[in-house]
Amino acid sequence: MGKSMEMGTIHAGDFLRRFCSHLGMGHQAVKAATEAVKKSEELDIRRSPISIAAAAIYMISQLSEEKKLLRDISRATGVAEGTIRNSYKDLHPHAARLIPDWFAKEEDLKNLCAP
Repeated sequence: MGKSMEMGTIHAGDFLRRFCSHLGMGHQAVKAATEAVKKSEELDIRRSPISIAAAAIYMISQLSEEKKLLRDISRATGVAEGTIRNSYKDLHPHAARLIPDWFAKEEDLKNLCAP
């Protein structure tokens, strides 16, 4: 008989490092995006893990010195720009909870693009 294969749950963090590497993001931005994605798992956001990772990268890049274009994030992640925008729209209201304090202060969050 065939063996059963157990598949683990896929999390947004599983993709994050590779995506950030493709985008040439620095260590602090990668660390902040990783924390944001981990915190997003506590929320009831019904998006694919890859879409969440792409939106978190977009959010973090807006707050960093290393801004990334939505088009470049789309290419690096394989997620359509519209899907990233929609996922970002879902994450944006929770930005203060998702973005680590050490990366951006609450007043910095006002610099985020409106969804």
